[in-house]
Amino acid sequence: MKKESASKTLKWLAVIIPLTLIVALLLHTPTPHPQKKIDPPKASPPPPALNLANLGFLPDWSQLDRYQETISHATFLHRLETIYTKGDSWKKWITIDPDQKHATIGDLVLRFAQIDQPAPGAIFDWQSLTSLSKSRTLPLEGLHIAIDPGHIGGDFAEIEEREYIWNQTVIREGTMTLRTAQLLAPLLRHMGAQITLVRDKLEPVTHKRATDFRNPSLFYRTAEIRARAHLINYTIQPDLVICLHFNGSASVLPEFSQHFHVLLNGTYTEGELSHEDERFQMLQRLLAGTITEEIPLARQVAAACNDSLKLPAFSYSSKSRTSQNVDNHPNLWARNLLANRLYQCPVIFMEPYVMNSFRFITRFNENPEQIYLEYAHAVADGLTRYYSQK
Repeated sequence: MKKESASKTLKWLAVIIPLTLIVALLLHTPTPHPQKKIDPPKASPPPPALNLANLGFLPDWSQLDRYQETISHATFLHRLETIYTKGDSWKKWITIDPDQKHATIGDLVLRFAQIDQPAPGAIFDWQSLTSLSKSRTLPLEGLHIAIDPGHIGGDFAEIEEREYIWNQTVIREGTMTLRTAQLLAPLLRHMGAQITLVRDKLEPVTHKRATDFRNPSLFYRTAEIRARAHLINYTIQPDLVICLHFNGSASVLPEFSQHFHVLLNGTYTEGELSHEDERFQMLQRLLAGTITEEIPLARQVAAACNDSLKLPAFSYSSKSRTSQNVDNHPNLWARNLLANRLYQCPVIFMEPYVMNSFRFITRFNENPEQIYLEYAHAVADGLTRYYSQK
């Protein structure tokens, strides 16, 4: 009986113990709570894409604070509408208040002066005609002039697309501008000026080369000019830059005509104004007042060139969106070129002759030095005429 009783007890234990363990587990297992939905963190909006010109830098708009209350509303609007822009596309980025007391450009509020005040310099101060000593004995005395021989020339002429070949004649613009600069420099020194050549050999100023860029044109059209601008603005710091060029056309066959014009900075297109750096640079030039020195100087240079070179005035199409006439002068035109935009002083950008014309090719084959000499003397004569004024 004892054995039978013990056997029954073991059977009960075999049933009870597992049940007890299951109940214990159920009692100690936490009841799962329903999952609370958590929204993912809201992504902060990405910064607006910077719209800059090729190889451009984000400008420091606070640099324009120096022009507060230095320019009147009338002068600001006149320069803006007759020189620096064409049409009313500027209104997308510049707002003038109804009381004509200030203009708003992005975060910048530019306060107008009641009457125009002397404009402070930009990156460096440059001397105007009126700031030169009245007692100077030579017309260019006290002036520092930088001569910028356009393009590069030499072995770089082909890649920069400034080489013209007709029969056995090879014409390279950058080679010709350098030779003209070498002849112009002593003429200006003789008149009392300090002269610096932006380049003095058939090599680029920039250390970059075409192979450094996916688009090779960025080498000679952009990187090279920006390197020259940095040299002019931070090292040379002249009172004036003369950019020497020879005009040319895209025609494969020689042209029949030659002509001449001078380019000043202006006519920023809507696309250019959409670039933050170009918009800043336009306002910097407008407010610095370089155009007040450039126009009368360019008039005298054009007059001297017309007297000696005797080339007809070049005229852009009235439908052109990238150019416009300046001051009703047949030789003066405004275009937004990288050089005359970035150089922080008056810039006279020369465009005489047509280097792929029959007449020029003939003269080049006969005596190229004569072309360079007459070009140099015409520019020197124009500068002397302007700065001889007391």
